[in-house]
Amino acid sequence: MSAVEGPRRILQLQRQAGNHAVVRLLQRDTSSHRENPPITNLHPAGTMDDAAWTSAYRAAVAAGTADAFRPLFHDIAVTAGMGALPGFDLSSIPTTDGKTAQPGLNISMSTSDEPGHTGWVDKSGKFGTPLDLSKGVPDVTIAVILNPKALHAAKGLSLRSIRHEMVHVRHKLKVLDSLHAWQAAGRKSGFEEWLKGYAKKSKMSALDIALVTKGAKDAAADTEVLAYVEGFTNDFHRRRPTAEDVAMSFFELLGAVETRRLYTWKQADPAVRQEALAGLRDYHAALDADHQRLWKEWLDKQLAAAAKDTTGRKDFLTELSAFVK
Repeated sequence: MSAVEGPRRILQLQRQAGNHAVVRLLQRDTSSHRENPPITNLHPAGTMDDAAWTSAYRAAVAAGTADAFRPLFHDIAVTAGMGALPGFDLSSIPTTDGKTAQPGLNISMSTSDEPGHTGWVDKSGKFGTPLDLSKGVPDVTIAVILNPKALHAAKGLSLRSIRHEMVHVRHKLKVLDSLHAWQAAGRKSGFEEWLKGYAKKSKMSALDIALVTKGAKDAAADTEVLAYVEGFTNDFHRRRPTAEDVAMSFFELLGAVETRRLYTWKQADPAVRQEALAGLRDYHAALDADHQRLWKEWLDKQLAAAAKDTTGRKDFLTELSAFVK
C-alpha cells in the first residue's frame, strides 16, 4: 500500500464502519486481485454506441439467427476485454450445438440453459470434457459458449454473463499453466503433491493454490464464487436504483452462495471467500448513495429470512453486513 493509498484506504474504511471498527477492519483488510481489469469504456474503438447496440439487438431478436446475433457477441466480447485472453481470437465466432466447440468464444442459439458456459475442449472438439491426469497433461483448450440470454437491449447490461465466464477462463488458464509446469518437471509425483513444492518456489498465493488445486479436479465452487461476484460488480451499478431493476443483479450475487448443483460459499476455500469479500467491499465503497441504500435494504431482508439457514447463505450475508451499511 503506497503512502497515498494508505490514508485514502483508512478514510474509506472509516466511512464504511465508523472509527471504532477501523483498526479491526485494517487488520483483516486485503486488496482484491481481480483477474479482469474493470471496464471503464463501454464504447471502445470499433464498437457500437448505445443507440446502435439497442437497434442491432432488436433486429437480432426479430431475426432469431446466429448471423444476426454474431455482431453483438463480437461487440460485447471486445468491450468486455475477452480478446486479451490467450486463445480467444474474436475474428471468428463459430456457432455450436453445445456439445462441441472450438477454442475461444462460441455462439449457441439454444436458450433452454444458462446464458453461458466455460469448459475444456479436447482434440475432437468435445465441449465439457473432464480433466484426466492419470496419463499426464491432457491435450485440451478452453472454450466459452454464450447464448442470446447473455445479451440485453442495453449494452451495459450485456456484460454480466460474459465477464462471469471470463473469470472461469482465467482460472482454467492458471490450471493449464501449472499442469504444463508439472509436465516439464517430469511428473515424478502426483500433481497435487508436486504443486505444494512448486507453490512455495514460485510464491503462489493461497488464492491461486486453491483455484489450481480445485480446478485440476474440475471442482467448481471456488471459481463460481468469484465468477458470480464478477457478474454482480459489472451489473448492479449500471441498473436504475429501484428494487425491481436491480433484482437480477442480486440474483447473480446469490450465485456466490448457491447454484443448481452447489452450495458455493459453504464449499469454497477460505482464500476464495476472502478475495470475494475484498472485491465486494471495494465495489460497495465506490457505489453512489442510492445503490448503497438498495443493497442495504436487500441485505436486511435477506438476513431476516436466513435466520435458521445452514447452507452458507447466513454466513455470506453476515460477512456482507460488515461493510454494507
